[in-house]
Amino acid sequence: MEDHSRTGLGRAWAIGFGSVDILSAVVVYVSVFEGLPTRYFPIDGAAAVVIFLLVAAGIGLVAQKAWGPMVARVASLITLALGLALVTTLAVTASYLSGIYGPVGRGGALILGLAAALGIPYIVALPAAQLVWLGRRRRAGEA
Repeated sequence: MEDHSRTGLGRAWAIGFGSVDILSAVVVYVSVFEGLPTRYFPIDGAAAVVIFLLVAAGIGLVAQKAWGPMVARVASLITLALGLALVTTLAVTASYLSGIYGPVGRGGALILGLAAALGIPYIVALPAAQLVWLGRRRRAGEA
């Protein structure tokens, strides 16, 4: 298997993932620090870690730094774990609201479902795809 990490296709994927990592960091910042009305340290702390890791991964991949793939792997793992926890929490909360509060709760459940649906591309699908891509790069480099 050929190593694509230095070819045009590998470089294009690195720039693509790096750019989307930086975009995702901006989305997380706006969602947490601009969108939430109150501050809660566990949420703010987790968001700050995710933002830092995504920006570092994006810079490392776009600039083709040797540490870029490793930071991208760590950023993807942490973002995926926190993203799955967030989507699960939103789904459980939405079902609770809908079941307990009836028609009024369904409105809240709809909002939580929308929040989960909007977050899935950035905090679940992107990290999973990036982990698959990074795994292929490592296997190609080992061969």
